[in-house]
Amino acid sequence: MIVLRALALIACIALTAEARGQTVSVTGEDSAALSNALQSLLEERVKSGASDAQASANTLLRYLRSEGYYTARVIVDQSDEAPTFQVTPGEQFRFSTVDVVANGHNEARSVARSGIALDEGDPVRAADVLAAETDGLRALRVSGWPDARLDNRVVTVDHADASGDVVFTYEPGAESLYGDISLDTDRWRASFVRRLAPFAAGERVSVAELRSFESRLEALESISGAAVTLSAPAEADGPQGRDVNVSATPSPRHVAEAGFSLSTSEGGGVNGGYKRRNLFGGDETLNVTLNLATVQSGLHVELTAPHWRRLGQALTLEARAEREETDAYDLAEAGIGARVSRPINDTLTVSIGGDLSIAHSETETLDLNIYTSSISLGAVWDSRDSAIMPTHGHLFSVDASPTLLNGDATSSYVRAVGEARTYQRLSSSLILAGRLRAGGLVGAPLLSLPPEQRFFAGGGGSARGYDYQSLSPRNDEGDLIGGRSIVESSVELRWRKSRRWGAVMFVDSAAAGRDETPDFGAARSAIGAGLRYYLDFAPLRFDVATPLDPISGDPQIQLYIGLGEAF
Repeated sequence: MIVLRALALIACIALTAEARGQTVSVTGEDSAALSNALQSLLEERVKSGASDAQASANTLLRYLRSEGYYTARVIVDQSDEAPTFQVTPGEQFRFSTVDVVANGHNEARSVARSGIALDEGDPVRAADVLAAETDGLRALRVSGWPDARLDNRVVTVDHADASGDVVFTYEPGAESLYGDISLDTDRWRASFVRRLAPFAAGERVSVAELRSFESRLEALESISGAAVTLSAPAEADGPQGRDVNVSATPSPRHVAEAGFSLSTSEGGGVNGGYKRRNLFGGDETLNVTLNLATVQSGLHVELTAPHWRRLGQALTLEARAEREETDAYDLAEAGIGARVSRPINDTLTVSIGGDLSIAHSETETLDLNIYTSSISLGAVWDSRDSAIMPTHGHLFSVDASPTLLNGDATSSYVRAVGEARTYQRLSSSLILAGRLRAGGLVGAPLLSLPPEQRFFAGGGGSARGYDYQSLSPRNDEGDLIGGRSIVESSVELRWRKSRRWGAVMFVDSAAAGRDETPDFGAARSAIGAGLRYYLDFAPLRFDVATPLDPISGDPQIQLYIGLGEAF
């Protein structure tokens, strides 16, 4: 095997040397770019195993003609060991006329011609001609002639004055307007489907709009595939209305899901979920999630209505009941909330929501009943290629929540949290991932806040390697009390060489503080490594971490098992 690799390397070096030995000499002005392009052609031929000098000269000549040099000459000099190609390109031909024919339809001819960027005086380049014919066809298909096709293209050159003429001939087909939208099933409300259309009846048909309509339908939770077509045109002159036919393949209406987690710092847990798609015929999705775990258990019900009141805007209603038992407090809580989110563009989404909850919390010294009302203002900028297993892109999120407390404790404050995540592919098998999260509670003293509304750091979702909530402020007796600020960071080097197996190395840091602003210098760090077994829908995660800044009582090793990447 080593011998074969050595021979392959020697052959590669020899081919490169041979390509470099063959040289191109171009006469005339502005010959540098042309000379480089011709030299690259020679190198590609040698790499492919071609060695005939005359065949190489013919290849150079064909390239020159495609660039508009119709009087070019290539002379091969083989007096030396490696041939030399003397190139005289001559004058570059330029268009004297660029014309369009559209089967006698003057308006279609004008539309096609306006879509073609090629003009008189431009070089007679083959690539430009091919691009021009495609641009003209596209202009027709988005301007009312969806069935347009290219019938012919004729290029003629005149050596007498180094000029060229081109005529693009199109068959425009029927001039078409949008008619009614019809759906092949009653599973979705007709009014909902029509609202997704990026056009209105009576407008000119655009193939691009039809494809956009198709994409919007396929993006729905309840549709796995969609096709949008036009009815056949009638045999008539002038613009004609054509119905838009929608065919949709539904996703499974009922979906059951299950997951689990296990760690030495937070114990174990299982969760199950039920999803009901297209609840009322408008792609509404009902999600019911039940979580049973050592630290936190609860029932969460969420109903999402996409494209609520306007395209792209979503309404989410939720209800929850939770129980939490930690070293810092015990909590029983129930609440309801609503949120409206709206995309600004492909990457930016803003949201506003409200939440009401009632909670009973207990500590060693407190027994509180608290009523909480809050408003949430958020924004998310997401350019990741995947939400589950991203390989590149960034995510930035920020949320600010003015909050009012009543009951056994009364107070008001603003909770603000921001997070940044980035993913960078270093090679085909290596990905560098990073996360930074920081937040603070502004407007209320620490001890006036119920313990469950304070910040706590440490554990699997914060800093692996430390006990759950252990990186948080304590009182004089050593009891965890939480803080008014938090900072967390993670850096992972993810390696995946096969379809199923991968590995990671990571460094996590975190700290919760008493002050309103995060103290980055107070963060304590841990280092770890893990294995990944990639299922078809998410990775199975095995992580081991150890503290870099241990204090008395910190365990040396923490183990984490779960589904999905850490972030």
